[in-house]
Amino acid sequence: MKKLLSLLILFVLLLTSCGKKKEETALEKILNRDLLIVGVKTDAKPFGFISETTGENAGFDIDVARYVAQDLLGSERKVKFVGVDASSRIEAITSEQVDIVIATMSIDQQRQLFIDFSKPYYIAGQTALIKEDSDVKTFADLARKTTIVVLGTTAEKNLRRIIPTAKIIGYKTNKEAFQAFENGIGDAISNDDTILSGFLINHSGYKMLRNRISREPYAIGLKKSETDDNELKRLLDIIITRMHKDGTIKELKNKWQLK
Repeated sequence: MKKLLSLLILFVLLLTSCGKKKEETALEKILNRDLLIVGVKTDAKPFGFISETTGENAGFDIDVARYVAQDLLGSERKVKFVGVDASSRIEAITSEQVDIVIATMSIDQQRQLFIDFSKPYYIAGQTALIKEDSDVKTFADLARKTTIVVLGTTAEKNLRRIIPTAKIIGYKTNKEAFQAFENGIGDAISNDDTILSGFLINHSGYKMLRNRISREPYAIGLKKSETDDNELKRLLDIIITRMHKDGTIKELKNKWQLK
């Protein structure tokens, strides 16, 4: 009797498991939707910003996203952009508001606890922006100065680690941080050289420090796979490798006036 009962339970379990629909992988969701949803910056010129001419998303990261959409879905138009900032990027990925994030996001050990990263598509470096008449010459001079950062960035973490005596004021977005700096709230603003260069395009009277205190590898952020096989990450790595080899990254650097 016990043997018969065990067999019946096993039969029911088999029927239940057969009836379960296999959960879509991240890549399958993109392919079935026929649309790539990408988290991007809207205030980080020249990487991700809203064009004053067209009112649409533009920048280096936007072009990378379109290249990925072209490769995955056959059209660079099959992409939807969702605005994110430094403090919301990881949540946007883990909560599946977006498929991937391409938003001046550096590979970081702490971030890797929560999300996966592709291979780097760009290497930036952290520096600081000061007024042209400032007496600040190096990062060491910021030890007793006030420096503005964007909260949740590697720039904030690096500055606190390297110059622990510096007074730091944090803001949620690049726009708020730059506005505060223009208003004279801080002696300097520290961020990736790429983002600070974007500010200098339309502002005079400022300059960047020559030295860099970090190496910031920008990569595509994506949700961790529940299995060891993350097919979306593998494809993104292939795409980025091709972008480096076929000259696309170099062309984008020239287009957006990046060194």
